[in-house]
Amino acid sequence: MDIYFSRHARNKMRKFKIDKDDIIKTIRFPDILQPSVKNRINAWVKKEHRYIRVTYLKEDGRIIVVTVTLKEKGPGGDISNENPV
Repeated sequence: MDIYFSRHARNKMRKFKIDKDDIIKTIRFPDILQPSVKNRINAWVKKEHRYIRVTYLKEDGRIIVVTVTLKEKGPGGDISNENPV
């Protein structure tokens, strides 16, 4: 399936210094998938000490990446098994 990156997503990728390979890996092998608004999907993956969240939708036989962001915490807090001290 082809992956199209919206202009907004490309701008966020530049801002957060996230490359296309990381986005593709997040979509293909997410730690967590969450439904979002307007039939979108949030894919989360932990990378180093942060979380990459990719919001995308499937339309006309392709994946459209709507936005990308880095978060300090995963969905609902920390998605790792580590307990903060």
